[in-house]
Amino acid sequence: MTLALYTELINPIAKRVNTYSEILNTFEKNSAGMVEVTDEFRAAKNSYELAFNELRALNKFTPNSIKRAYSRANRGW
Repeated sequence: MTLALYTELINPIAKRVNTYSEILNTFEKNSAGMVEVTDEFRAAKNSYELAFNELRALNKFTPNSIKRAYSRANRGW
C-alpha cells in the first residue's frame, strides 16, 4: 500500500465517521449524561459503528510507516 492509496481510502471514511459523530452529539442527554435510545438514535449509532469499523479495518492492515507518513503530512503545524 502506498501513501497516496491510503490517503484516498481513509479520507472519505474519516469524513463519514466525523459526520456520524456530530449527528450522535446532537441527541439530548439527560442529567446522568445518557441518551434516550430511539429508533433514530439506533440508526445513527449503527451508521457510526459501521464507518468506524471500516476505519479500524483499514488501519489494522496498513503498515505503521504509511500511517506515520500520513500523520506527518496532515499535522498542519
